[in-house]
Amino acid sequence: MIEFFYNNSVHIATSITSFFAVTERHSRMKFNVKSHSKKSESITNYVTRMKRLHENLRYRFTETNVNYVTQHDKKHSVKMYLIDQLM
Repeated sequence: MIEFFYNNSVHIATSITSFFAVTERHSRMKFNVKSHSKKSESITNYVTRMKRLHENLRYRFTETNVNYVTQHDKKHSVKMYLIDQLM
């Protein structure tokens, strides 16, 4: 049950769930049998979609990391002192 909640909680950095990052679909989909298409997706289309998704996630993580480092550096600047300067 904990795994279900973890996989379905939205991550702050990516704004998507772990389940969506792995499968590229939401786990709580409403499924209608009448509207379901019997066509299967080709493996190349699936791989292409997953590559795009992972590139997007990689970009979001990088962007979040840069923002974190920028904010950290603003708050924690290094003070330089001269040898004869009083502290």
